[in-house]
Amino acid sequence: MFSIAVLGALVIVGAPAGHAQEAPDISRDEFRLVWQRTEAPVANGDTARSWLWGPEPRTGGINERYLDSPDQQREVQYFDKGRMEVNDPSADPTDPWFVTSGLLTRELISGEIQIGDDAFLNTGGGAAIHVAGDHMTPFPQYRHLEVIVDEGSLDLTGSVASQEFTPDGMIEVSDDPPADDGAELVHYVTYLGPDGETVGYNIPRAFWDYLNAPGTVYDDNNTAGTADPLFSWVFVMGLPIADPFWVEVPVGGETRWVLIQPFERRVLTYTPANSPEWQVEMGNIGQHYRDWRSQYFHDAPAGGDTEFYGLHDGGFWRFGTSHGADERWNAMGFTDSFVPGSTLYAREEHKLDGLRVTYWSAGEDGLYLHGWDALDSNRDLQDMVVYSPAVHVLPSEYKEESLRTTTTAISMGHEPERNVIETTVEQEQLVSTPAGLFRTWRVSASGFDNGEIDHRLGERLWFKPELGIVQWLSSDFSAFLLNSNVLEE
Repeated sequence: MFSIAVLGALVIVGAPAGHAQEAPDISRDEFRLVWQRTEAPVANGDTARSWLWGPEPRTGGINERYLDSPDQQREVQYFDKGRMEVNDPSADPTDPWFVTSGLLTRELISGEIQIGDDAFLNTGGGAAIHVAGDHMTPFPQYRHLEVIVDEGSLDLTGSVASQEFTPDGMIEVSDDPPADDGAELVHYVTYLGPDGETVGYNIPRAFWDYLNAPGTVYDDNNTAGTADPLFSWVFVMGLPIADPFWVEVPVGGETRWVLIQPFERRVLTYTPANSPEWQVEMGNIGQHYRDWRSQYFHDAPAGGDTEFYGLHDGGFWRFGTSHGADERWNAMGFTDSFVPGSTLYAREEHKLDGLRVTYWSAGEDGLYLHGWDALDSNRDLQDMVVYSPAVHVLPSEYKEESLRTTTTAISMGHEPERNVIETTVEQEQLVSTPAGLFRTWRVSASGFDNGEIDHRLGERLWFKPELGIVQWLSSDFSAFLLNSNVLEE
């Protein structure tokens, strides 16, 4: 069974909680046990406190790309307050860190989506989502915190948090915030920061007491007990990445002072004007992160026939080129990690400048390209490009029309580029290649200004239903179909 030793010392004080509620649709037993430990007592009314994860998951189990996990993907599940994840399913499930909590605060602040230990997609900036206060509060948002995190601080134990964060920067509080013990800095944490230098941050009494408070939990056998502390704050929160700071924001329509401190995984707020049980709160960062990330990974259209577009399981295609060397494409089948929650069709394209894997879906109104990977000779990922939303490449039936997609390309190595990509079905045309004579759709396609993130469909292509592309032209390159096992079917 999954151990909870890291999450606090457990003292059994009661009989098994026969009425204990299991969260619906939790995808893994290990996720369920983490949830059950702290959330089931709240759900069942055995204790009154705020949620650590939330009353139920916000998604099912999802495979997200993570290059340093087996098969370069990991299973995750989102809750209001965070994300549970398993980075190595072959590890010991009794290890307290078998399930980890995502570093969501860092990604929301930096705007970099982590896809490996040292690999990130550059979205161009942090999330424009409010950190505290009423919905749509313009400041502070996660993106605004980039200028204050990872700077380190002196040990100020015994003093009182007195910095106010404003759109013009950090200043001494001009109007005294509530003077109470909660703002006193009582604990100083040091660790090796992301730049390899030791950094330290101060934690105020309100947060330190919250992070170390005891509470009612269920053990793996659904037996109620008291854990002191309720949870391991490093497991749940991660380490602090800035000192606490004050802001004035609307809360329930009324302007109030709120003390905020970002940690690697979550953010804590302290609102002295609230009733005691709601003074310290943990933001809905799991929900925030999921909403933000979903902007870049759109669900795939469904209902189309991939084979109509030449995406056949086990298919291969060989092309001759104007450069003298052949290209080879191999169908790889379906995958659900490139766009988490959606199943896409993957195809290997052995091109003259290296290997690409392109990702496709077929909807009722046509074929879509979601992006691609560039791999080196060792099949290590060199770049990943995601089109948000996916580029509408072809219609579902022949007709002379233009398909326009306003999309943003995000990648590992380049700034995001937004462009309108247009593919136009111009006419039906007979095309002769060494593989045969084909009646095709002639299609023109526009591209991205930055050729390194371009779709590489060519400026003009010829498409044969059930077979795929049989010829394409670019300004300095052409290719034509030599043979394919799809012709033999």
